[in-house]
Amino acid sequence: MAEESKNAAATDYTVGYSDEFLRFINMRKAETHAAYLLPFLKPGMRMLDVGCGPGTISVGLAAAVDPGEFFGVDSEESQVETATAAALEGGHANARFQVADALNLPFPDNHFDAVHCHAVLTHIPDTMAAITEFKRVLKPGGVFGSREMIGTGFYEPNIGDLNESGRVFLGMLIANGGHPRVGRELRARLHEAGFTDIEANVDFESHGTPEKIAAYTSVVLGVTLGAKVAEQAIAKGIATQDEIDGWRQAVTEWQDNPGAFHGGGWAVTVGRKP
Repeated sequence: MAEESKNAAATDYTVGYSDEFLRFINMRKAETHAAYLLPFLKPGMRMLDVGCGPGTISVGLAAAVDPGEFFGVDSEESQVETATAAALEGGHANARFQVADALNLPFPDNHFDAVHCHAVLTHIPDTMAAITEFKRVLKPGGVFGSREMIGTGFYEPNIGDLNESGRVFLGMLIANGGHPRVGRELRARLHEAGFTDIEANVDFESHGTPEKIAAYTSVVLGVTLGAKVAEQAIAKGIATQDEIDGWRQAVTEWQDNPGAFHGGGWAVTVGRKP
């Protein structure tokens, strides 16, 4: 949902659905954000994408399993509508999307050959409940793949101590029941859930061109240091108004710096249901 699915028990969906965030996640594609999983997918598979968001990753996954059935679910109706439109526009007749809860999937046991999620477990308070539900709908031998946060990234140059600004978003994720470093734990959590053949790696994402830096600055100003997150972070004592104002000014200066570079890691983890 936005590729990030949300458990109904969570108090809030930290990133929200602002125009800035939706523009940012619309840049995500299967070829860039689910490349680790593509080698495991074969034509004719039945696949589920949990937290499909606007479907920009989903359509690439649907193409990989075509003519197999592809299903995407998200807790946000507007995202399901956007994903459905993207599939129709791209000619992905095998793809269907619907509103659903990640912890109560509307599918029978042993139904899918593959289940995928991207930045979903980060937002769900009960990690094991989600993984157990994903495993339930997988067929024996089916593959599960997830790309999740391992923490904040870095800014270079570190104007106005921008590298400290990540504690605002991380703090709000935690306050809302999320797990901003869940990617580090997934190999252990999949083992605990009974998965086999578990592989974990780090996938590095960077912003080092004018276009990518502009897009990332927009999502920082509009979301991670935006009014909604900032107001809540101040109320919870995570940061002060002066700190947030300073970081917002610093990121605009950073954007114009010829050496501006931002990067961060994601954990990519796959496992099979025995």
